[in-house]
Amino acid sequence: MLVAYDGSKLSKQALQEAMNRADENPETEIHVVTVVNPTGPFTNKTIYKSIEDELRKDSKVELAKLVEQFKREDQHIETEVLTGNPGAQICKYAKNNDITLIMIGSRGLRNVKELFLGSVSHNVVQHAHCPVLIFK
Repeated sequence: MLVAYDGSKLSKQALQEAMNRADENPETEIHVVTVVNPTGPFTNKTIYKSIEDELRKDSKVELAKLVEQFKREDQHIETEVLTGNPGAQICKYAKNNDITLIMIGSRGLRNVKELFLGSVSHNVVQHAHCPVLIFK
């Protein structure tokens, strides 16, 4: 199972559901991924890279705390911080890691621009190779 985590209440619900399902089947692998996308009018690659590095570092710390909070004694949770377009990166990770179910919130903590370009969850539903469970 893959949980797409963005810090929202719905993504935490998705992780809780993944943990509940893993309780029923302890061999289940849980992957928790977050995607950083340092978009903006950055003309300087050094500044862009610096922002990306900071976002990745902060995300890794947040995922480590999250795993500590949710992890059961006998459960392994794999975490990954990806960079780029969230929907595309989630689908790519799922396919590359033979994920059989993606869990994602219907709304996240993304910016207003997403409302006009299409939501991450909609993108994942349209392009994922496996079933997608959306939390709302």
